[in-house]
Amino acid sequence: MKIDHVTTMTRVGSLEKRSDHDKKLKLLPDENISKDLLKDNRGRVYAIVIDDEIHKIGGSQAKGGIKSTFEAYCGGFNYGMSARTYAVWNYITKFLNKGSSVEIYCVWADTVEVEVPTMTGKQKQIIATDFHAIENNFVEEFVQLEGRYPELNMQESGRRWEDTGLLEGWPGMGKKFDKEL
Repeated sequence: MKIDHVTTMTRVGSLEKRSDHDKKLKLLPDENISKDLLKDNRGRVYAIVIDDEIHKIGGSQAKGGIKSTFEAYCGGFNYGMSARTYAVWNYITKFLNKGSSVEIYCVWADTVEVEVPTMTGKQKQIIATDFHAIENNFVEEFVQLEGRYPELNMQESGRRWEDTGLLEGWPGMGKKFDKEL
């Protein structure tokens, strides 16, 4: 599915390889996105878009906002990375090495004012709605329109990272880490 089908997401920026480190990436924020929105802690749903095609729809509520969400992918290989993080980093890196454009789009959960229980009563608070509902809607609509899941939506599609070939060199697979990956 082309990203231009999606009307509710904001372009966050693009990912590029860092010139000072062969395995690290950097997020280049879009000129129209504010620093506050990059660090907005509300739950969010993001799309990884390669050459205008959506390859992953994911969600996060990591502290530090969408900027922090992508720092794990930008850090290059780190021991202790989860299989998912390593595989997505490897996937993005392979496309960047081919000269593809990799962009990030995002939609943030709305906030609502609700009464939240305390130990002795209730307190009004402004909280973000659960991003999981947004993520599920995005993935379901993608499947309805495309007849398949986005390439990197492994969990929803019932596939395993181990079966993709993207974990080659990941120590969790019991193989020695290849510094030249």
